[in-house]
Amino acid sequence: MTPDDLATLNEQIAGMARAGLPLDQGLASLARDMNRGKLRRVTKGLSSDLESGATLPEALDRWEKELPPYYAGLARAGLRTGRLPEVLHTMTTYSRKIAEVRSTILEAFAYPAVILFVAVVLFSALSLVGIPEFGQIFSEFRMPLPAITVYVLWMGQHPIQSFLLPAVIGVAVLLIGRWILLSFEGGRRFWADIVYNIPLIGTLIRSARLAAFTDLLACMVQYSVPMHEAFPLAGDAAGDPFIAEQARTVGQRLQSGESLGKALAGHGLLPEWVAWMATAGERRGSLAETLHEVAEVYRRHVDVRAGLLRNFLPSLLIVGTAVVLAGVFMMALVVPLVTLIEGLTK
Repeated sequence: MTPDDLATLNEQIAGMARAGLPLDQGLASLARDMNRGKLRRVTKGLSSDLESGATLPEALDRWEKELPPYYAGLARAGLRTGRLPEVLHTMTTYSRKIAEVRSTILEAFAYPAVILFVAVVLFSALSLVGIPEFGQIFSEFRMPLPAITVYVLWMGQHPIQSFLLPAVIGVAVLLIGRWILLSFEGGRRFWADIVYNIPLIGTLIRSARLAAFTDLLACMVQYSVPMHEAFPLAGDAAGDPFIAEQARTVGQRLQSGESLGKALAGHGLLPEWVAWMATAGERRGSLAETLHEVAEVYRRHVDVRAGLLRNFLPSLLIVGTAVVLAGVFMMALVVPLVTLIEGLTK
């Protein structure tokens, strides 16, 4: 489910829990009023499972393919502590924050995508309309042409082979390669490593995932989810194979009796300054508040990098488009045309 769907489901369950209403009947009533979609299907399924006698965590576990694994863990902690409405309210806040971060990232890519689309349209117009006209002129005068002009004229005469087909093949290879890599653990780490090495974009995505990890970990700590369970659940929710693997290792070390500081040391799960803050927060009894502050720092990093991306990438695309168009037009078409004019005037 999307973060918005998860927040909506949270609000429904939390509202009924605060009012003391039977969840099975309330969810069934809500499902009948919903439009068709994944949210309605999950809501109706949870209602049926609760009606058949399952507890809320058990019902959530049965829908693990649609709901994140940490959801059932937090619901279990809320029932154990008698604070289910508060836990679900925290989950709603967390889901809204994740949705806001994703929206920030998408907005950062929206304007560059428009610039890229305009560049493709300009290249297509030049290839389909302008270049053939120049080719006709050069052909009528039987001019000897440089290699770059011959190649550009060929691209104008064969736009499908020179533009459309390579673009389709490139996108298909990228999508298929990504699908194959994401299908096994080593491939997911390799793909994440590629993404993180992209200038500006990699650090933005990494900061967003660390914000999600630390914020969710703070929620679990706040509601007394055992630390050795909280780390793997939060790691899986971050969407980062490196974080997930390291969080499982930290969870195992915590379960074996190590302190948080020792468990975090040397694993690279969190930067040194975050690990130091987390250790200090645990000693003061304010680990949850400390992790929330760390998550807020990472969200500010996302905002700053998204702003740079919105300002820097469009300018780079505009300049690149202008340079390529001017280079192709001047070197391949204008220079031979000037030579032709000079020959005619002489």
